[in-house]
Amino acid sequence: MMIDYCDNSNPLNIRLGNPDLKNIHLYNVRLSLRREGKQQRMTSFYLTYHKQDNAVANSLNVDKETGAFTSKPISVDGNWNANMEWEHTQALDSTQKWTIDNKFNLNYQHSVDMVLASGSMQSQRSIVHNQQWGDDIRLNFRPNDDYEFSLHAGGKYYFVSSRREGFKNIHAGEYNAGVNATISLPAHFQLTTDMTMYARRGYQQSDMNTTDWIWNAQITRTFLKGQLLAKLQGFDLLHQLTNTRYVMNEQGRSETWHNSIPRYVMLSLAWRFSKYPKK
Repeated sequence: MMIDYCDNSNPLNIRLGNPDLKNIHLYNVRLSLRREGKQQRMTSFYLTYHKQDNAVANSLNVDKETGAFTSKPISVDGNWNANMEWEHTQALDSTQKWTIDNKFNLNYQHSVDMVLASGSMQSQRSIVHNQQWGDDIRLNFRPNDDYEFSLHAGGKYYFVSSRREGFKNIHAGEYNAGVNATISLPAHFQLTTDMTMYARRGYQQSDMNTTDWIWNAQITRTFLKGQLLAKLQGFDLLHQLTNTRYVMNEQGRSETWHNSIPRYVMLSLAWRFSKYPKK
């Protein structure tokens, strides 16, 4: 990118180099506090700050007559983000069969990039403010070594704003709720299953506002004194997970990904062995 060149092999998409690009500087600061107490009580606090100077952005120009795009990398300043996390875990009874875990996080990101607005012939500096609040809670019950059950729920709220002309502020959220269970069955079988509802609301693109119920299950059994493990696993048994995934980047623009694994059932065998040296 730092070579002074012009690639016009495609006359409608011309790429330029920029020998005046500056070195990227990264700054990271992290503060962590951790306290442990009785009955599995543990509290953690994290505070992080990240700053990037001279980030590389792609500047675009459009020729009115030919419609050709000319792109050139340039250095931009002003990218930084701060994050705070608080997590607390403790047992709810003296026998420590009931435990609860709660994790809260707050994140702010100041994003600077070059954006070609609709109807414009030249990209402009774009500053977008990303705020995110999130909380996840899990209640776990383990009466003995044969059974374990847990309920979990969580949510995130996004507020994306900018003074850029034509930018529409985004108020969106995601939330989930589900149950997990591990049960020992007769004849040395073990069942593990989980079902979770994932929902997204408030996005301007309707395809991003989805509700999916994801159910996974697996049955395992050991043979030969635990050396051979057989597992039958089912993923997305309700067939609600789509192959298309929508995400939102730092500039509030949606991107599409096609990388989800479809529904499947798989049988696997694993052999565990140990061999010790003579000496």
